[in-house]
Amino acid sequence: MPALMMQPDLSNVVVSGPVRTAALTAWQQQGWPGPRVESWRFTKLDRLAAREITPASSLSTATAGDGLAMAAGMGAHAIQIVNGVIDPASLEGLPAGVTAGNLSDDQGAQDAMMALAPPNHPVSNLSMAVMSGGLVLDVVGEVARPLMLIFEGDDASLSAHPVVLIRLAPAARMVMAEWHQSAVALSAPLIGLDLAAKASLDFVKIQSEGSTTSHLAATGVSLAGEARLTGFSLSVGGEMARLETHVTMAGEGADCQLSAIYLGRGRQHHDITTVLNHDIGHCTSDQVIRGVLDDRARGVYQGKVRVAEDAQKTDGQQMSRALLLSRKAEVDAKPELEIYADDVVCAHGATVGELDATQLFYLTSRGIPEAKARAMLIEAFLIDAIDSVEIDNLAQILRETATRWMAQTGLTTDGNQHG
Repeated sequence: MPALMMQPDLSNVVVSGPVRTAALTAWQQQGWPGPRVESWRFTKLDRLAAREITPASSLSTATAGDGLAMAAGMGAHAIQIVNGVIDPASLEGLPAGVTAGNLSDDQGAQDAMMALAPPNHPVSNLSMAVMSGGLVLDVVGEVARPLMLIFEGDDASLSAHPVVLIRLAPAARMVMAEWHQSAVALSAPLIGLDLAAKASLDFVKIQSEGSTTSHLAATGVSLAGEARLTGFSLSVGGEMARLETHVTMAGEGADCQLSAIYLGRGRQHHDITTVLNHDIGHCTSDQVIRGVLDDRARGVYQGKVRVAEDAQKTDGQQMSRALLLSRKAEVDAKPELEIYADDVVCAHGATVGELDATQLFYLTSRGIPEAKARAMLIEAFLIDAIDSVEIDNLAQILRETATRWMAQTGLTTDGNQHG
């Protein structure tokens, strides 16, 4: 293991089964990635080095977060996961078309999870090895009621390692949200999304962890023929956060729309990393990333679109834009195209800038207070990304979270400055 990184205390972890044993072996061989690993060079894990953390092993009282209120507001069924452990009571009364299983007891599901998970990834290996309870959700038909997975925790000495596999049957349809708001030292969720032919999933993730929490998330996605994923991530919390998503287009006609917003202040670090594998032709993907940073915050976007040799007629787009509210904030953008086919439409771009001084002057010269004017320009910068979410109740929780962040930063469109 790399000597400079402190490893979690695994002395009391019991690992059974070939999949979890292999994951543990891989973790012990690789550990946390060091600064020489290219995909991690913008996000160093030094902040974890000084923390003595132990993987959680039991359910505890949930923290008083906003997740249940958010779920109620969008009419969703809430599944609570506290310190990485699923609350069995929250699995009662699932919407019609959704059934739950125990990942810990299902070797086939564990194999499927690791096939979806980002390969050779620290979260894939560690969370699969030490999970104290995993969840499998199987979805058939059109699910009328949204699902919300609420991840909470209440112990700064623990790490949380929830593992959730979600499988949509052919032509299944569902709306789903993730809400992350914990006070653990490390939140490391591993999520797998397997969409069969013509399945459709509208998906939103909000990372609103505590100010001392490190959030390292790994999500693996497979899209069969004509499957559709519309996903949106909003990262506002945590001391350090990395939201990593790997998508494989495995069937013709698959469509993946990924959008993300990161909002940072203080010394927060937000990393949005994506890998889109177009393994077959006639598929589309589009990524829209927006970032707003204040103080000494740092933002990272790494996006790779890989087009296989036989994946003709691929359309893969990615665009990252970042807005700096402080000269001390920093952004690193690394969009990549790796193309082996010759009949494709692929493009990428990245821009970084400050608030437009001309627009700010225009608004203030008409009597609008500067704080309100700045908030209006930031809101306009973000709104096109949020408006890409077609499900109204999902878009609403994104707007509310972004508005709350702006108010905490001292910027509101009501004309009053808040501290």
